[in-house]
Amino acid sequence: MSISRETKTQNNSWCMANFLLFTCLALSLAGCVTQSSLRTAFTSQLTTEIGIMIELQYATDTTIFPMALPAEEINIRVYRDVDESLAAYETFDFDYTSKTNPLLEKELFRQLEKVLQAHGLTRVKKNPQIVISMDFFVGKKEQYTPPQTVTNTEMKYVWNTAMWGWNVGGYTSAVPVTSSTTQPGYTTTSYYSNIRLNFLNHAKLAGGEKLETPPLIWLGEADNEGAEPDIRRIAPVMFGELMGEFPDQSAKAPRRYVRCFRYGGLGIGFAPLDWRTISYVAPSSVAAEHGIKPGDVLVSINGESAGNWPSYQYWVTSSPWHYRSKDPYFQHVLSNRGDLDVELVIQSAETGKSATFRMRPRSEDRCLYVDQYGIPLQKTTGSPR
Repeated sequence: MSISRETKTQNNSWCMANFLLFTCLALSLAGCVTQSSLRTAFTSQLTTEIGIMIELQYATDTTIFPMALPAEEINIRVYRDVDESLAAYETFDFDYTSKTNPLLEKELFRQLEKVLQAHGLTRVKKNPQIVISMDFFVGKKEQYTPPQTVTNTEMKYVWNTAMWGWNVGGYTSAVPVTSSTTQPGYTTTSYYSNIRLNFLNHAKLAGGEKLETPPLIWLGEADNEGAEPDIRRIAPVMFGELMGEFPDQSAKAPRRYVRCFRYGGLGIGFAPLDWRTISYVAPSSVAAEHGIKPGDVLVSINGESAGNWPSYQYWVTSSPWHYRSKDPYFQHVLSNRGDLDVELVIQSAETGKSATFRMRPRSEDRCLYVDQYGIPLQKTTGSPR
């Protein structure tokens, strides 16, 4: 049976139309799924400073803030006098004993004081309940990996020519081909930091009685081996982990991984779908000190209308890095280097009047618990401390 050329043309046109229709439908559905997933990820992560830090966990570009630092492993060991009620101790003072580096000891005690105060303890100069002494150590370890020669063997097929009578033919055969490359040697450098805190009963120290052993009521030791060469960078995190075990011991594992993010923030948060109304103001933040409250409306940022900028700008650019470089929320409100002032015009929810605030984001390190690969374990909290 023969089919006319006209019938074949009609059939081909019908198939092509169906194919184009199916393709458009599939792309539309894919677009919906992609947009939905991106919208969910975007609105759930980029609404707070913490969300931005989580999203930038793998960022290595130091021009982008907040800057993600390598994950650090911290090991904690705590010992306590089981006959003491540690919760009854409320005041403290320091015992400066370092002969090798008294200036570093003073800085570390200053950092520790902030952590202790955040845990409800008060420093007093006269008759403190606890006298705290500190031992610390910083070391450097270098490990050299010698050059290595890597040998690879591949099977390659070679054509062999053969004669069959007066006919020329051939066949292929597998031949092993060996090649080698030499990887250069390299040196890996890591730094080891150790801090031990000794909490002593001041009343027993000042009692005049000759003691055979120091009147320790609590001892905490933390160590870290990682990429941070300056103990002052990692010490606040180590202090925070130690004081998380005082007065009661926590259920956390002795080995913990944290990742710090260096940034400067105002302490303002927004609802996922409304980037004008301030939904959260962190206590003791720059915004709180200026009297900004939840419910206030952000009118402009450095003279640029606030609008609902991030909600639509995200969809019209293909590069997230371009998006961040142009986003006034990201650059000035949610994250900042901490060295430039930000001018915000905010409308009060109580009075309806607008006021101009000139503020400087507070530069600090914020830390998140992560796994050994640096992926955050807590997606809603800001700091282990």
